[in-house]
Amino acid sequence: MRRFSPAICVSIAAVVVLSSCGSSTSEAPPSTTSIATTPTTALSTDFYEAPTDLSTLQPGDLIRSSIVSTTDDFTAFIVLYASRSVSDEPIAVSGMVWVPNAPTAGNPLVSYAHGTTGIADECAPSKSNGSGETGVIANILVSNGYIFAATDYEGLGTAGVHPYVVGVSEARSMLDIIRAARQLTESSGKSVVWGHSQGGGAALMASEVAPKYAPDAQVVGAIGGAPVVELDKLSGVFTTTDSFGFMFMVAAGFHAAYPDIDLSKVMTQKGLDMVALAESTCTEVITKARGTDVKTYLLSDTLNTEPLLTHLAENTPGNTPTNVPIFVYHGENDELIPAATSLQYLQRACATGGYNIQRKTYPGASHVDVLFSASADIQQWIADRFSATAPTPTPCM
Repeated sequence: MRRFSPAICVSIAAVVVLSSCGSSTSEAPPSTTSIATTPTTALSTDFYEAPTDLSTLQPGDLIRSSIVSTTDDFTAFIVLYASRSVSDEPIAVSGMVWVPNAPTAGNPLVSYAHGTTGIADECAPSKSNGSGETGVIANILVSNGYIFAATDYEGLGTAGVHPYVVGVSEARSMLDIIRAARQLTESSGKSVVWGHSQGGGAALMASEVAPKYAPDAQVVGAIGGAPVVELDKLSGVFTTTDSFGFMFMVAAGFHAAYPDIDLSKVMTQKGLDMVALAESTCTEVITKARGTDVKTYLLSDTLNTEPLLTHLAENTPGNTPTNVPIFVYHGENDELIPAATSLQYLQRACATGGYNIQRKTYPGASHVDVLFSASADIQQWIADRFSATAPTPTPCM
């Protein structure tokens, strides 16, 4: 089993949390033409633009695809596909799909949700053809014969403001790219959803959304790495640490999904200006906030006021039982998302009931290098889900 090497983790570290953000195009889905012989033309600048009318499309319908690279081992595509917003409106979402030239029997698929890259369209991983975190992980899993799909998320690359850490939106994007990848490859089979950091919370939400929203995706497992969970508590963490620039991204994301949130009631004009900066850049707002006084941006000590508090709860995993087995990994020295929050998630899920969760922490591991520490466990856990090996949950206390 190939591990994430220290060199690979250095590559991931450059992009997984605080990063900046030769192809061909064909309309999709193809009818009978295999992906190996799909005719292609030059990728146009309007690839990310949605069709005028999305009402006839079902969630997961493939709108168009573009080959961005081919090797002896795989073909990588940028895709545009249909999904649904939190308000249940039809939308177009972009992402990437890596297809192994020799897929494992049963066509197993891993849908990956990336860590924070920003909110502006330029921050979408597919804009750089999947370089960085997503591409590094794709290369490892595709070598195992897995189809690998990676959403950009709603509004990241496509029209609208990205609903940052809005779990319902991210979960739907993760699940619908599974459907799109199946159309692209004309295959069917089991899938596992996995994400890290921002994507970790997305994967945990996807485990709860999948049984009703996308039973056809055949999700047999979910992995949440250093996940963004317990959103109301994280708001307090962000306002009392040097990482409070994330707060402006959260505010921008939730306001995009829920227009009833009036940020002017909780933020000063200086704070609103930082939200606007978050919407138009990648992670510059985090850097700009460092060393400044958080009190100059807020009208009160916390953002946790209604209706934001209700919407945070709606997007916090651990409240809706699921039959999808879950693996949570977390570094004990995580400097961004405290390991205590994933324990609180486990306790919340235990109190709710109806979960099968294995949680493992890694001594000395930070937010990023836990990917190296947990790599063997992650890959074995994925293989076990595809082979129908029974998982071993962490006992509830």
